[in-house]
Amino acid sequence: MSVFNQHSKGHVNGYPLFLGEDLGIIDTINVQYPQLEELYQLQVSQIWNENEIDLTQDRMDMLTVPEGTKDLMVQTIMFQTAADSIAARSIIESLGGYISNTECLNLATVWSFFEVIHARTYSHIIKQTFAQPNDLIQELYDNVDVMNRLKVIKETFDNMENISTNATDFDKRCAILETLTALFALEAIAFMSSFAVTFAITETGIFQGIGQLVKLICRDEVLHTRMDFEIFKILMKDAEWASALEATAAKRTEILDSVVQQELDWGKCLFKDDRKVIGLNEQLLGEYVLYMSKPIYDFCKLPFKYELLTAIPAVNPLPYMDSYIDSSKVQAAAQEIQLTNYNVGVIADDNLDDLDLTI
Repeated sequence: MSVFNQHSKGHVNGYPLFLGEDLGIIDTINVQYPQLEELYQLQVSQIWNENEIDLTQDRMDMLTVPEGTKDLMVQTIMFQTAADSIAARSIIESLGGYISNTECLNLATVWSFFEVIHARTYSHIIKQTFAQPNDLIQELYDNVDVMNRLKVIKETFDNMENISTNATDFDKRCAILETLTALFALEAIAFMSSFAVTFAITETGIFQGIGQLVKLICRDEVLHTRMDFEIFKILMKDAEWASALEATAAKRTEILDSVVQQELDWGKCLFKDDRKVIGLNEQLLGEYVLYMSKPIYDFCKLPFKYELLTAIPAVNPLPYMDSYIDSSKVQAAAQEIQLTNYNVGVIADDNLDDLDLTI
């Protein structure tokens, strides 16, 4: 691999997303995938930083709110901090060396940069609202439940990082697809589940500064989900990737299943020990996870085993999320993917209380 290919013929022959010839110049003249260029421009237009919101009252809230509610926020911040730290490094580091298209490279670069913004923001929240920030960092590293929630994401990115330089293009395609699936699951399922907890707490009138910062992060993650979606759409239409898509179907299903199960398990863990907040509980969070997950499986044409175990909500079981998610700029056709256009409504399925949803 070369950092600059002076013999590049991409401007003549085209630039595949991955595993084409090494790139030469950053070519915005011969745009092959305008949908990725549009997403890049939209993301750049949303630039912000962690210092925009005052957290003075949030620091006071940390000292005065009920311990159970505070612990819900602390547990959520720990996961979000670690998850965005992984994403900040992994997107461009893991995939960048295989990208052979300018639009995709630009998108991955700004994507990683915004994950840095997110990771810095959570670190800023810890620094500004906790009396002993280092104690929370250590607690994060020692928290078995948080680490388990990250396990499949971390392992999939590690596998991409460690793939042999002598691997065949087919093996690289398989690794890329698995990595993109893990990223898709992180942003469309795990992050949204996490945001649901943050916003349920801010709905009660506390931690308003944290809520405003996370709303900015959530806006970005909705856009990132659309990035995942568009990249997969391109690869699904490429005959060269068809065999890799088929070969990885079982592994990609396993990755999604693991993320869904980890989120359901996290809900059980989260609402133990008298942790509670008005408007959210283990059952509602579990319904929301399943509601958010099914469209991902459907889009990826992978079996969604959970619908064999329980009824999946047909409408958003957490309607308060509508006021926090601005999806106006990233609409996707409802028949293609149900990610950025949420219906208002609630369904309570009593079956969720008693079912063991482990696959």
